[in-house]
Amino acid sequence: MKNLLLLSMIAVLLIFYTIPWPVEAAEKPQSSFLTEGTHSLIWGEQSDYVKAGIGYFVSWGSCSWTISFPDQNGRGKSVLDYNRIDRAIPYLSLSLSHPNGYGALNVLYGKGQGGNGEGFDSDYRAGGLEQRSKMDVSGETIFWIIDLETAFSSTSRPRWVIKPFLGWMHYKESMRMTNGTWTTLSGVATNVPFAGLDSRYDFTWDALRIGIKAQRDLFHNPEGKNQALSLKSQLALLPYMHYQGRGKWNLRDDLKQDPSFIHEADEIGVLGVDGSLSLVYRPLKFLELEGGGRIFYLYAQDGQDSTYFSNNTTANVTLDEAKAFRVGFFLQLIGRF
Repeated sequence: MKNLLLLSMIAVLLIFYTIPWPVEAAEKPQSSFLTEGTHSLIWGEQSDYVKAGIGYFVSWGSCSWTISFPDQNGRGKSVLDYNRIDRAIPYLSLSLSHPNGYGALNVLYGKGQGGNGEGFDSDYRAGGLEQRSKMDVSGETIFWIIDLETAFSSTSRPRWVIKPFLGWMHYKESMRMTNGTWTTLSGVATNVPFAGLDSRYDFTWDALRIGIKAQRDLFHNPEGKNQALSLKSQLALLPYMHYQGRGKWNLRDDLKQDPSFIHEADEIGVLGVDGSLSLVYRPLKFLELEGGGRIFYLYAQDGQDSTYFSNNTTANVTLDEAKAFRVGFFLQLIGRF
């Protein structure tokens, strides 16, 4: 289901960017980029100096990691899955722009908590499931994004604007695991609670962002009218990713120190996406209301797991992959100055 949502969002964003929106000929071709005399795109746009917003992101997420290691039966594997990681995340946004839109700095910060999630810790030996435990999961999501962008706008009406950008994203999921139950032991299905579980794990992602934003007015308002409605989208690809996972297991005496293990991976490639699609309503010159959907997907592979034991020894095995996914709906109020 989550893969279907991801693909659907990406498809909608790509369609939005590739639609051949009709535009009128430029009135001032000497300051425009022309295409056969019928399309005009100029650098910059009329912009507010400052935009400050407050919003709410209601979302659903999941995270997982997989490690593999040699054992007496060939190769073993451990998988930790977190599902139904629901969050209601308030966030703040700030944009500082050149008045002609030649450059802008955008900052977004969000932080929210939630519970009622579900986790599974699974161990495989010789290709088969040996043991699995189920647990309750609560925790916190934090993300911040900083982008630098420029703008190109049409001279046609209704107006449309495209904004290439380069930025950085930090995304963190912190998990607390309690109320454990064995669902498989020695390959046999069971349902046996165990007491005392109070373990933690943090997923931390830092990524380079390269992408494009687009906005198109849906109506051409006469001069002096403020009631504008526009369609807005963004699509950011993540070509560099640094991932770190940090865990503390409290039930094993040899792993009770903090951290019990650390996962790390550095990757180059298309390793994730941050996309959004929204409607913007401007009832007043200084006020906007924006609502829509947003999706995060982050991926890393071929990293290292370092497990730290209480006797001061360390074991290093392979981190096969780590993933994080979050999708939901947002609503924000923006002041324009």
